Amino acid sequence: MSTKSLRWAVAFVWLVHGLYNKLLGGSPRHLAIVQSMPGFAGAAGVRLMIAVGVCEVGLALWMLSGRALRACAATQTVVLLAMNVLELTFARPLLISPLGLIPLNVAFLSFAWIAAGVRWPEMLRTRLRRHPVAIEAHFDDCLTLTYAVPADVLRPLVPRGLELDTDAGYAFIAVALVQTRALRPAHAPQWCGQDFFLAGYRVFTTFEAHGGRRLRGLRILRSDANRRSMVIGGNLLTHYNYHRCDANLERRDNMIRVTVATRDGYGDVDVSADLDRPELPAGSPFSTLRDARRFAGPLPFTFDYEPDSDSIVSIEARRSTWKPTPVRVDVRRLAFFEQPMFHGCAPVLAAAFYVGGVDYRWNRGVRHPLHDDERAGRSRCAA
Repeated sequence: MSTKSLRWAVAFVWLVHGLYNKLLGGSPRHLAIVQSMPGFAGAAGVRLMIAVGVCEVGLALWMLSGRALRACAATQTVVLLAMNVLELTFARPLLISPLGLIPLNVAFLSFAWIAAGVRWPEMLRTRLRRHPVAIEAHFDDCLTLTYAVPADVLRPLVPRGLELDTDAGYAFIAVALVQTRALRPAHAPQWCGQDFFLAGYRVFTTFEAHGGRRLRGLRILRSDANRRSMVIGGNLLTHYNYHRCDANLERRDNMIRVTVATRDGYGDVDVSADLDRPELPAGSPFSTLRDARRFAGPLPFTFDYEPDSDSIVSIEARRSTWKPTPVRVDVRRLAFFEQPMFHGCAPVLAAAFYVGGVDYRWNRGVRHPLHDDERAGRSRCAA
């Protein structure tokens, strides 16, 4: 059924109830329901039923006009659910099917919203992926490799609204290899959490929020997890691009070795870290460890881009003491940079850091619409 046909069908329902059942008195049961409300017995009930009938006819004409249909659907939702609550409270014996009243009208309202141009599956998926639930976890081990990549190579990977966070002409990608324990909704008991391994590939970015506040954060390019439930849940609730992997993090004394294998091969990793040797890699663009720590990750925010609403979704993170220690690493395989987008460039290992025993929390996502006037202002500044 087309959207126009749905509009006519929804309008017809309102017209029948408003014009025939109420204004023309075609259904005495409607008057009895209205007069069962406290204070509306007798003539007061008749006047209220006429007012409701006029309102319902007005909703029918509004639907047929085709104007501000989402506002019309919202108005129908408020009116109909309010009427249902009153009917179930004061007129239950007069209802044909009290148990079926709410489900039937929810189904009717779904058609009203679809007729208004809203696609429920798409809208629900969009809202779910805004990181709608605050999450807590514990990081047993976190090894982060930071790579310097020419800014021009990474710029196509950053959506509208975000800018690369650069230094000396480089942009930076952090590869975080994390053994995670008890990931769960905030305030839920630890026993209901999920233990898993996570490999995350993030590009350092900035975002200018409303009011001119500039936020530093990470734009997730890819995530690999060794639990199928994490892959399904991650792709349902975030834009983090989860893939299934097999992973092993082995620690002996002060040595850590991480191996990851993925189906597409682009998440394959084989890296060892010597936790007793704090140093910057040879050829690092950072002159000091202090400079390198600015890109050690994680940052206060993670950013998603929501194309359906042309918005940036920011997820603020909070963590216990975070004191990353520089370490020496031996990277035998890091297949992420073998993808076609990196052909012709040579990413430089800029830093490697380790941190362990950290409590971590991600707050609910906050949506920041990217308005046309704001984008134009940023374009002028960039020019």
